[in-house]
Amino acid sequence: MMAQEHAYSLAVERLLNCEVPLRAQYIRVLFCEITRILNHLLALTTHAMDVGALTPFLWAFEEREKLLEFYERVSGARMHASFIRPGGVAQDLPLGLCRDIDSFTQQFASRIDELEEMLTGNRIWKQRLVDIGTVTAQQAKDWGFSGVMLRGSGVCWDLRRAAPYDVYDQLDFDVPVVPEEIAMIVTVSVWKRCDKVCG
Repeated sequence: MMAQEHAYSLAVERLLNCEVPLRAQYIRVLFCEITRILNHLLALTTHAMDVGALTPFLWAFEEREKLLEFYERVSGARMHASFIRPGGVAQDLPLGLCRDIDSFTQQFASRIDELEEMLTGNRIWKQRLVDIGTVTAQQAKDWGFSGVMLRGSGVCWDLRRAAPYDVYDQLDFDVPVVPEEIAMIVTVSVWKRCDKVCG
């Protein structure tokens, strides 16, 4: 996935004191966010499958396929893209890709709404998850939680805000946080993933 390539490239660039062109920074961030969506879809729906819901996993795979096509169009590969490189990216975006990504985003929110409804309205899913693994904000901090697990416990923290890299400091985006009083770590983390993917 491209996020690992990005982390490696950032480390090399810092060591070499290398300046990355602005366009390349935006392209890298775009594909890191696509990777984030890919990962959240997989985590959310395999979790649902673990508690007995197969359909969300199959539906999300359809959306993942669309996103992996974007990977393939920029790099020729769907998983090990080797697209983000120290100093920038391997090549510029192909013609029409931005338009197709925009088209994807127009329909994606409704697909997430369907997945969320399928899960949060499911009696069995609720019975297996509500009030299971509840963690307070203080416990989350004490135990070193990060990412979704930290925000799912009511703590507003996101690496892209706390230590921005590339152009994240120039982007306006919300960091959805679940209020601590309703932080049921498993259920809330799933809500958080749904919200983050659409946010």
